[in-house]
Amino acid sequence: MAVIFDGKKLAAEKEKILAKKMAEFKKKTGITPKLVAVMVGENPASELYLQKKSQAAKRVGIEIEIFKLNKLIELIKLIREKNKDEKTHGVMIQMPIKIQNPIRQPADKIQNSKIKNNQIEILSVINPLKDVDCLTPENFGLLAMGKPRFLPATVRGIMTIVENWKLKIENLNVCVVGASNIVGKPLALHLSNLGATVTICRSKTKNLKKYTSQADLLVSATGVPGLIKKDMVKKGAVVIDVGSPVGDVDFENVAKIASFITPVPGGVGPMTVISLLENLFQAASLRYSV
Repeated sequence: MAVIFDGKKLAAEKEKILAKKMAEFKKKTGITPKLVAVMVGENPASELYLQKKSQAAKRVGIEIEIFKLNKLIELIKLIREKNKDEKTHGVMIQMPIKIQNPIRQPADKIQNSKIKNNQIEILSVINPLKDVDCLTPENFGLLAMGKPRFLPATVRGIMTIVENWKLKIENLNVCVVGASNIVGKPLALHLSNLGATVTICRSKTKNLKKYTSQADLLVSATGVPGLIKKDMVKKGAVVIDVGSPVGDVDFENVAKIASFITPVPGGVGPMTVISLLENLFQAASLRYSV
């Protein structure tokens, strides 16, 4: 039976460490680091995540300002304002972006399906030094080259879990299921840069089991409930489930064969929240060379 990871417990421990660092930072600089979080469009899951981030930020002594927008012009204007605002140390956009009028499209030609084509342009507006979720092309490029300024919050959370389990990355056989720009791709790149042998699978991958069953570390981040079955997992594998709000992994059965597994909820989620706040503290520390 697998060891079940307790994300809430580890996140709480890291909150205490961060709160202490925050207190020391404020004493040295007289400044309270500030995070601006933006939700675009209506999304109940995003609302919940922002609420959790807000609560955690207050516990560690970080100021957080939340904006809920629907219009593209408002989003771009806000990002540019916060880029210039010296009191703002981090800007994050809660993904996915669900906005009405894509860039360079008139308001009377609304095409939500086209927003993906313009996300890079939208995210590029964020100052990379304030891009605490590693969404800008500059920061993603630095990560790809093995010189990350920040890791995406979920990726940083996953790496903390792996390090906490004392799993040696070098020469590890890894399978990442899901190729999003916020989890799958950057995680695969980062693990590869650290010396792992990484296979990345996506919705068009044929015979998924062929790849997942060979992995010592299996990470699934697809949002497809119950995608990863027991017969798709190598005996003794470490399994990290990034699915939300329902897990990608058939937890009850996979836990019987894995050596370590993260639950949903209470696994990667709490680690993502604390990792974002750690990135914000890092951004503030870099600015003031503390």
